[in-house]
This record gives sequence, structure tokens and C-alpha cells, in this order.
Amino acid sequence: MKTLLGLLQDLELQDSSLPLVFETKEGEISPGYHVTELRHSTSKGIDCGGNTEVWQEAKLQLLDGRGGAHMSVGKFSHIVSKSLSVMPELEHVSLMVEFGHDNADLRLMSLSSPELRRNRVVISLGNRRAVCKPAEKAGFVVSGAERCCSSMTISAKTSACCSATKPHEDAGLCCA
Repeated sequence: MKTLLGLLQDLELQDSSLPLVFETKEGEISPGYHVTELRHSTSKGIDCGGNTEVWQEAKLQLLDGRGGAHMSVGKFSHIVSKSLSVMPELEHVSLMVEFGHDNADLRLMSLSSPELRRNRVVISLGNRRAVCKPAEKAGFVVSGAERCCSSMTISAKTSACCSATKPHEDAGLCCA
């Protein structure tokens, strides 16, 4: 789990004058990108097994650039430090990035640790996927192509989310 404080500490190990480049599978976030928002939120949810959970998270929203130069590590670190001084609750909670190339199709993305590449500090952003929390907590690995309650999943052992309720086969939902 990457946190904002952890990201800041990782960046402190880098040369503050180097450009900070964020990249996705589709390519780099364009030079001139902008940090539009750092947000802290508390969420409460119920999963397909009927379990409720409360958690806190932080989101860093980036606006795709329109040219110019990539923000320096030092400038980005200053923005994060200033934000943490105003909102210390951002420090230790799970951090995700909200971004969409050309400022379209905003997605939640995970962050890798910063890497020095060709005189630039690069942070890769990865796509997140939906998970069946009860199956995950029970130790099941459900690939993106499988349904939570597919025969492949339940053949290994009965899934925690499907043990009490028969899955609704025609909808492809777990415990519906």
C-alpha cells in the first residue's frame, strides 16, 4: 500500500531538480501536468458476502498537461508537504491517483515507487481492478476473466462469499 507520506519519503531520495514523470500503459502524462487535488475520504461499504467495512483513503488527482515541462521532483514534493501540513490525515492512508489521458475517462490508478530513468524520476501508474473481497480474504485468487462464484473458484473450496447463498447464475453475480 502506497501512502502520501511514503511517496514523499521516496521522492526525498531523488534529486529535487529532476523532472517527475508519471506514466501509464498508454504512455506518459504530458508535460505541464497539474496537481488538481489531494483528497481524503472515509468510505463505508458492503461487499457481496454482506460484510460491512469502513476505510480511509487519499486520492491525488492529476490533470493531463498541454506542453511545457514536467514538474520537478522538488515542486511536486513541496505541494505534497504543504498539503500534509494542512491535512495530516492524508499521511498514512492508502493513496490512489485519479487520472485520464487528455483529461477524459478519469480512472483510479495505483502507484509504483519512483525510479530514476534517463535523468528523470518516473512513477508508473497501474490500472486497478474489481475484486471479490470475501473470496480474496479466504485466499482465493480470482482472475479478471472468472466470476467470483465460477466453478473454477468453488472447485478448490467453497468461497466465503458463496457458501451461504447460491450464486445467481444468469446475472453472473456472487451471492445475488
